[in-house]
Amino acid sequence: MKKTFRILPLLLFLLLIDRFMFLPGRMDGIWQYDNGVFMGDPITYDDIVILNNFEIQISKSGKLHSCYLLGCYFGNLFLLDTYTLQYTRYIELKESNFLSTE
Repeated sequence: MKKTFRILPLLLFLLLIDRFMFLPGRMDGIWQYDNGVFMGDPITYDDIVILNNFEIQISKSGKLHSCYLLGCYFGNLFLLDTYTLQYTRYIELKESNFLSTE
């Protein structure tokens, strides 16, 4: 039981370091809608304005969508709509999939 309490602060510290230092770099890409609140498809990093580390705005088709950034892990972008509090998931488009002619 004591080992769990020693590991928990370390895990939280690593998640915070990841959030503030590495998350914006992982968001740089092209994101395709998978499920949840539709905010436009595809979304690029240029469409995303980070207000603070947790709240972002997405500008698509002349509309402005406010949401909370839950995370960007393993090719998934997780968002939470600020008004409806609905979860949204976007998946990363690989450049080869985006440019393929098949």
